[in-house]
Amino acid sequence: MANKLKPAGSEATDVDLKVFMNLMVVLIPMLIVSAEFASVAVIDIKLPAGTGTQTTESQTTKPDDDSQKLKLTAIITDSVVTLGAKGGFLPSLYYQEFHRYITRDEHKLDTLIEYVPGGGMPRHPHSGRELTIHERFEIYLYALDENRNIMKAMYTRFGELLTDADGVPLKSLNAGDTAFALTNPRRRVIVSNPGEFELKPLSAYDELKNRLMKVKERYGDAEDKDDIIIAAENEVIYDKIVQIMDAARQAEFPNISISKLRA
Repeated sequence: MANKLKPAGSEATDVDLKVFMNLMVVLIPMLIVSAEFASVAVIDIKLPAGTGTQTTESQTTKPDDDSQKLKLTAIITDSVVTLGAKGGFLPSLYYQEFHRYITRDEHKLDTLIEYVPGGGMPRHPHSGRELTIHERFEIYLYALDENRNIMKAMYTRFGELLTDADGVPLKSLNAGDTAFALTNPRRRVIVSNPGEFELKPLSAYDELKNRLMKVKERYGDAEDKDDIIIAAENEVIYDKIVQIMDAARQAEFPNISISKLRA
């Protein structure tokens, strides 16, 4: 009684899916071929200005005229920083990198160790153990001359780079000289006692700030005068990028975008 009786003359039929499967085999490749893919290389980290709502009319303005833009870009590798703007490049700033390590173990250490890209972590000169990333206190970049020797320049006791009126770092001072401290704006310094100043390695961060300030002075009327793109290789240490961003902000480039430097 539990079994149901089929009506007389009825037969079980199967659905033919061959036509549907043939349609899918043709349709799916056509959809894939017609699809478009886009990749974004620059990540803008600038936050919205938040100056109020925009009307539909202001949002549908005509495209910007690139001929009036500076398009300032700082290209960073493990040995050089190059500034590019308006389709041209300034002379590259070569540097030598040193890391300052401070340890608090039984073999206390406070020293500079030259950084070798891809060389791994350095070892403690006394105990022989491998130093850790947490013991790295600061990163120093020293500018190099055309012979790849570390350049030196005069600094104030407050750590300010001294330049001449054209922004060239000074290597010596005499009583009565006029110098300019690398502040923003530049601060005029009348030298009365040269012994108050110190000759030491020229920081690549200071020289980069110096060059950026000169770019700002020359192209202060550009539409994107506050913008800079930092394009760095994958191997560049993040802490170094942060310090370069600080130099850009001090030179009054607050709108910073980050981009990966492709090989």
